[in-house]
Amino acid sequence: MTAPDRPPKSFPQQVLGQWPLACVLLGVFAGLAVVATSHWRTGTTLIGASIIMGGLFRLLPNRRVGLLAVRSKLLDTVVLLGVGVGIAVLAWAVPALRN
Repeated sequence: MTAPDRPPKSFPQQVLGQWPLACVLLGVFAGLAVVATSHWRTGTTLIGASIIMGGLFRLLPNRRVGLLAVRSKLLDTVVLLGVGVGIAVLAWAVPALRN
């Protein structure tokens, strides 16, 4: 049985369909901008939180997450959450330099 024919999506529809990935990338870029202003702990925490958000977005149905889906849902979620938590924990575990 074949799927019913659907009209192709327009470019704006295709771009808007990638909102989970765009949110994660926006958060990572914002974190990098904060790191560039010498607030490394806050910036890396923001990067970790953005990646954690990606792991939570990966729990959405496959048709909703777009390019955020790479492998199986379980593997993607575990890896994204693990990396995000790891970055956030390391950001706060590194002692601050005292001048």
